[in-house]
Amino acid sequence: MIRRIGRVSCIGAGILVMVSTAASAGQATGSSRDLPGADAVKAFVAARVAPNFAAPKTPWGHPDLQGIFTTKDEANTPFERPDEWAGKRMEDITPQEFSAAIEQRQLAAVERAPFAGGGEPEEGVAIAVPIHWFDNLAAVDSRPWFVMDPPDGKVPALAAGASAYRSTQPAFSTPHRDTYLDRNLTDRCIGFAFRMPSIYGNSYQIVQTPDYVVFRREQLHDARVIPLDNRPFPSMRSFEGHSRGHFEGDTLVVETTNFDERVAYRGYSAKDLRVIERFTRIAPDKIEWSMTLDNPTVYARPWTFSFPLTEDSTQPIHEYACHEGNYGLANILSAGRAADTK
Repeated sequence: MIRRIGRVSCIGAGILVMVSTAASAGQATGSSRDLPGADAVKAFVAARVAPNFAAPKTPWGHPDLQGIFTTKDEANTPFERPDEWAGKRMEDITPQEFSAAIEQRQLAAVERAPFAGGGEPEEGVAIAVPIHWFDNLAAVDSRPWFVMDPPDGKVPALAAGASAYRSTQPAFSTPHRDTYLDRNLTDRCIGFAFRMPSIYGNSYQIVQTPDYVVFRREQLHDARVIPLDNRPFPSMRSFEGHSRGHFEGDTLVVETTNFDERVAYRGYSAKDLRVIERFTRIAPDKIEWSMTLDNPTVYARPWTFSFPLTEDSTQPIHEYACHEGNYGLANILSAGRAADTK
């Protein structure tokens, strides 16, 4: 629930963003920057803007991205282009092919649901979870796959020397439980800023002021406060990295760097990772959210994936009581000690 009082935005009881009186629409727009992925994303978004749609504006003149959103209906989409569609672009997939694929995805989702965890678990890890945890096993996906650049829909090859940056973090939901250091950062409820559509917790909220954009997510319940005033990045690192935003036309561009070296993405340290997000409202109820990953120590080239946020006020953010030192981690470790006595 959002209450706006003058120039103050309140999100529930937990977050208060004060608006600087020095802000102006011109200050926050920023200038065009040399950030990777721009051309590919612009072309991709342009092809998906609803006919005759004009993006709404805030009272201070920025594109209005505010609302409550969900990605639950994208939950069954493959990250990369499936091999059976090798050589095809997204627009080459016929409606009949896509409809058949969605039906198969729904069947496969139900079959694997009791043994599937969220996110991208390490190979060979199976997690038994109650089927009622799942947001939407019958998701009717909006696209054939998520990776849209390179054009082949595949994550690019690793850079020479990438093996030196393999993450030393334990696998997600590892069976080892002697100490908290045996557990993955996700198990420990230490967040990472970018998550895929998952089994649950797929709600988001965007709130704007002239100086800031606040991006809330349900899963791991964090709130990214993104300044728009071109301030420099701090030298310190964090698990969420540090974000800076500016507007380019109707698109919010957010650059995030300075991740803690313990943060892993797809099995490699995010120490040198730079993420460029672009948020563009493409329809009254849709925002295209793209993420370009630039990590020259790990990948041979920058690459981009994208999926829509669907505005849906029936999917508000619920409490996600997961935090460092939570009961879940304590119970994992105490269960380990109980198992030792058997």
